Amino acid sequence: MEVFKRFSFGGALLCIIAPHAALADPVVSNGSFEDVQITTPYSSNPADIPGWTHSGNVGDALLWRAGPQCCGGTDTAKAGAGAQFVTMGGGYGPFGSSAWSQTIGGLTVGQTYTVSFMMAAEGEVPTQQMSVAMTSGSSMAAETFTSPVTDTLFWQDWGPEQYNFVASATSGVLQFSVTNQQYDVGLDAVSIAPAVVAVPEPQSWALLSAGLLGLAFARRHRRPL
Repeated sequence: MEVFKRFSFGGALLCIIAPHAALADPVVSNGSFEDVQITTPYSSNPADIPGWTHSGNVGDALLWRAGPQCCGGTDTAKAGAGAQFVTMGGGYGPFGSSAWSQTIGGLTVGQTYTVSFMMAAEGEVPTQQMSVAMTSGSSMAAETFTSPVTDTLFWQDWGPEQYNFVASATSGVLQFSVTNQQYDVGLDAVSIAPAVVAVPEPQSWALLSAGLLGLAFARRHRRPL
């Protein structure tokens, strides 16, 4: 009986400390846009970007590769991570609206998640913007992010950003978008993970304390065999 009590308490303690240990975390598919490696400087073929859905203006292209851009020139593009990235905007000259989206599964209702990504301005203007939102699966509002300041062409200066949301369903649509934007802002290195919680919830501390007190009381009043 004593062994059973210890086992039961230990199992309960593990559940309190790591309630989500058995759950698989959600994953962004093709988050660095490397699944299909292109050999040209850029591509406008959606099949080269599996896992993502594009809508709106194509701009100058959809997928870009780090390196020389065109016409035998020396201007080169950089990627935020790996060798490739995607863009959104109107391209060179016109203004355009576009979006990249992906359905994310494996969410836990009530859990806070952090979406990490990198962005860069094309360079014709010092900065560009993009909005990030969960268009379903969360009631959190969209948030607008601004790229690092640059004075060099072709996505040279990348900066990391994070968007937090609370899941209201087990799946939802993650979307990056721009509205009426000139030139093409770069997006790369998209990932998702449960937000880091600094301390356990008060309820967890209460359950843990009650369990410890119960175990101490049982040991002090244990009957001899």
